Amino acid sequence: MSWTSNSFDFDPAGVASHDDAIPVAEVAPSVVVVDIAEDTPTTQPVSAITRRIGQRGKIAATIVSVLVHVWILGSLAEMGFTQSDNYHELPFENYVVESEPEPEPQVVEPTPTEFTLAEPSEQESQVTQALSATSVGVVYSTAPQMKADPRLIVKEPDVPLASTAVYDIPAGVEIDSQLVVNGTTGDSLVHIESAMDLVTWEIAKNLQEQKVLVVWLVDASGSLLDQRAIVANRLQRVYGELNALQNANQVPKHELPVLSGVVTFGNKTNFITQAPTENFQEILDALRSAPTDPSGVENTFNAVADVLSRWGSYRTAQQRRIMLITLTDEAGDDFSNSLEKAIVQCQKYGAKAYVVGPSAVFGRRDGFIPYVAKEDGKTYKLPVAIGPEVPVFEALDLPFWFGGSQYEYLSSGFAPYALARLVHETGGVYFMTNMTTMSGLTPLGVFEPDVMRPFQPDYNFGSLDAYEKDLKKHPLRLALVDAAARSRRFTAKGTPTLDLRVTAGNFKQAASDAQKSVAESQLMVEMILQAIPDSLEKQLDREPSARWRMNFCLTYGRLLAHRVRCMEYNAAFAWLKNDLTADDINKKSNHWIVRSDKSINYAGNLRKTAQKAEELLQRVVKEAPGTPWAVLAARELKDPFGIRIEQRFIPPPPPAPPRPPGPPPKQVLFAPEETKRPAPQPKPAPPPKPVLPNL
Repeated sequence: MSWTSNSFDFDPAGVASHDDAIPVAEVAPSVVVVDIAEDTPTTQPVSAITRRIGQRGKIAATIVSVLVHVWILGSLAEMGFTQSDNYHELPFENYVVESEPEPEPQVVEPTPTEFTLAEPSEQESQVTQALSATSVGVVYSTAPQMKADPRLIVKEPDVPLASTAVYDIPAGVEIDSQLVVNGTTGDSLVHIESAMDLVTWEIAKNLQEQKVLVVWLVDASGSLLDQRAIVANRLQRVYGELNALQNANQVPKHELPVLSGVVTFGNKTNFITQAPTENFQEILDALRSAPTDPSGVENTFNAVADVLSRWGSYRTAQQRRIMLITLTDEAGDDFSNSLEKAIVQCQKYGAKAYVVGPSAVFGRRDGFIPYVAKEDGKTYKLPVAIGPEVPVFEALDLPFWFGGSQYEYLSSGFAPYALARLVHETGGVYFMTNMTTMSGLTPLGVFEPDVMRPFQPDYNFGSLDAYEKDLKKHPLRLALVDAAARSRRFTAKGTPTLDLRVTAGNFKQAASDAQKSVAESQLMVEMILQAIPDSLEKQLDREPSARWRMNFCLTYGRLLAHRVRCMEYNAAFAWLKNDLTADDINKKSNHWIVRSDKSINYAGNLRKTAQKAEELLQRVVKEAPGTPWAVLAARELKDPFGIRIEQRFIPPPPPAPPRPPGPPPKQVLFAPEETKRPAPQPKPAPPPKPVLPNL
């Protein structure tokens, strides 16, 4: 006989149709058939046999039924905990969609965005409406002429001059890491000869894809004469190596593979070669004979746009890749109205911008060049625009206390912002080279690019409006830009008087004068600190940018350190003025020397402030070693924040002994005679006023 178990039906999702069932995998309905053997003797009566068989069948069927149900329940329980891989898988359908071919994109030249940054006069700019700040300095541009009288250098710099470390890359080395989608801002400070070798390989790499038009865009200012001569001497090697690579089949052989042109820029753009040429001698002669522009204006970005407006057809008509190789030692004066136009033109024609240029000065727009005037033999500081490395100032303009370098002109380790942005947006390379205009920077060597990379500025802002919108999203960044602008409006002084000699009659006035000298700096520091509320420190660890984190630690740490020093100095001289007497001055304390000290000796309520300042500055030294931020933080930490007054006594010199009385001198009377006075000698003519060049 047979026995059939109950069957379970499942829905398509693999869930049992019973209301209380748990989801299980989909299984086929199961049918269990049980056969019962008949082992009863046939000699018994049929009715008895039938009855016995029926009884045995009922018992056996019951046992088998129990076993089968136990097996089914076990199987169901096991299936309840073992889900199929397809449990969450939903059915899918395939569609075939016929799409119409997309029309070819039309190149539309957008209207250049107005890119107004800092004015040369460093007056308030439009961005201050959002930043409540002044001249947020922005990118390295100066006016055509010097905007301030050059300063005479009256003493040697605090840091002894040393040879700047450079890293030469020999010719023939291929630098693959420099070819990136958005360009790179340079791999290190290299000799200009090494930069030209790298330019050779950039040209060769582009030749592997298609023919090339190379445009040499050369700064025509007088400060670049030496670098122009080096480039001209190196040019033969550049083109010689390109020919050698082509002959060795390392680059494809095209008909007229490389055309070149020479263009200079200053106040105007001058096409030295009227049309691109394959004649190397013509290129060399054009570069050597290019005239110097005495205006002191570098309209760099306007020159880029002019070249593409005139020679952009070489891209469309001849399918040549255009490479613009700019040689300059400054940041460019026309970024505010021509940078975006130049970028748009480069993107329109697929042109790549390469720059051989200087490092930007950190946190400033102007550096300087020492210039010895022939007329009077004196050395002057001529301002030159090579910074900063950011669109607006982020760093404080704050002097240091006590002896040591002020780091007023420190290399940033990055390119000037507008040039870096041009390179970044066109996929080119910035080769940072030791230019003449960097001679006024503090000679610390080179900041390694691998160390500096996490602190790279953001080159994605095409206008101040875009930069302003981003700042509004980050209160910490907005506060730092505001503080940097305030530091240029409220100028704090450096080290106050540290050595005073007093008398019993003037020591109180001398102490008051010393207090006044530091009170002004204290007021300026407090005005700057108003931009940074105490609660802002809580957002420090949530700031994603390493550059902005270090900016905050350095800025806030330096301001707090200045606050402590000013209060300590003020309180120390208040103590001297009120606790010393005239008798003390006459006997034991008439020479006061101010020393830095690890302990806060006079402004005890600022001990926690001093501790916080030290922690912030130490964090910069620890987290950003080998960067300008660490250099400045270490300089601030060089001298402790406390003040100690060293009192000395210098005995006054004894009074001169009175002369003994003697006989009155004899008077001899002579007849008056006419005396001949020598004729007055003419005063020597002053040296002629020096004629200082425009850079």
